[in-house]
Amino acid sequence: MMFRQLILPFAIIVLLTLALYWLIASRLLLDPLPVDSSTASAERLTETFQPGPLPAVRDEKNPAAHPQQIDSDGIHQGSTRTVEIFGRLIDGNGQPIDDVFITEERYFFNTRSNAEGNYKLLMDLPTHRYPTLNFLRHGFRGKRISLTRAVLQQKSSYELDLELEQNPLSVRLSGWVGNEIGIALEGARVELTALQQPPGGENFTLTVFTDPRGNFSLEGMRADEPYSLSINLAPEYSIYRDPDFSVDLNPEQVNIVLESLKFVDIDGMMLNRDSSPVANFEIYVNNVTTGVHTRKIVSDSSGFFSLKHFPLGEVSLTTRGSEIYEINGLVLTDSEYRNLELIIDKGERYLSGWIKDENGIIPQRALVTLDQTLYEGPVRYHQYRSRATDTDGKFSFGNLGKGEYRITVYAPGYQKQEVMHRIINQSDEVEVTLRSLEN
Repeated sequence: MMFRQLILPFAIIVLLTLALYWLIASRLLLDPLPVDSSTASAERLTETFQPGPLPAVRDEKNPAAHPQQIDSDGIHQGSTRTVEIFGRLIDGNGQPIDDVFITEERYFFNTRSNAEGNYKLLMDLPTHRYPTLNFLRHGFRGKRISLTRAVLQQKSSYELDLELEQNPLSVRLSGWVGNEIGIALEGARVELTALQQPPGGENFTLTVFTDPRGNFSLEGMRADEPYSLSINLAPEYSIYRDPDFSVDLNPEQVNIVLESLKFVDIDGMMLNRDSSPVANFEIYVNNVTTGVHTRKIVSDSSGFFSLKHFPLGEVSLTTRGSEIYEINGLVLTDSEYRNLELIIDKGERYLSGWIKDENGIIPQRALVTLDQTLYEGPVRYHQYRSRATDTDGKFSFGNLGKGEYRITVYAPGYQKQEVMHRIINQSDEVEVTLRSLEN
């Protein structure tokens, strides 16, 4: 009897013990103990090295400056590694050079050397990328150093000491970027590209970003040489471009004003030549005026589409794939195209045909292209598609609208042949005769 009375308290104690164990284990999983990931080499470097006055920074508004997210090929990169480059910069007399601008040209990490010529640059790079550094300062000839896998040898840090050669034609250009009402613009991408390659050197390209006050500086420009200067702060501002930019030995500050873009919301329909809706059609809208805005629009089952908050200006529309549809010359204004109709010559008509030469012989292989160009005022509509003939010399195209098409045939050993054909019926046939190159 006493044994039975003890079973219940014992069971309660066991259950409470298991519950406490589960609670502790769960907490450890959610909050793991910190792990010390430092290395002996990093500790020694921290003890002996004092960094320069400006730490390495990256622009938080530019996705290209985040290699752990997007690399220069637009490929998502989830695996990164930290690379540390440090060293000392001196002139030809062995004296330290301060204020040298050191920048990684692909991901734009940068720093400057201190009064003793020392620098340290920390970079988070994709595991498959290796840095290319530019060392630039007015009064000196710049150097471009590419660090390869063999150089780094899987090291997390690398010492790179350099001697820079003096060059009195190398200058610094300071500038400011703002909008039309005088507000400074932070994070604008400033890109300078040399139009002439120096003898025995490489093309000069430098990318920097404006600071919170809209200021920027370009180091290592060569006086009286032509450059291309562009400033971009997408998507709210137009791109500034100067394809013939140069400075003298004592350049004055340049002030650049970016024009604010105006945006519009558009609703419309995609229709064919029979005024029937074109459903589930995908096409990309590119703003030609800005050069940086691209958006995909897709019609619904009734042919309707929407384009929200897109900048005004000239646009072009293009599909992607084997069947090309293009629309050019269309201009979006503030008061027009609120209900926009796009003509997509896609219908239910069918065209088939066959190829032979003047002797009735069927070419072993031939490529047949079908294209059509139509105009409505300044707007140009063009479509293009291609097919290979089969062993019997036959070809076919479906989902066509009505109208006149140009059929072009290419075959080895034969002249290119073009035939104009107007599609009227639901199903049409055409025969194309080729001529030998010897005729």
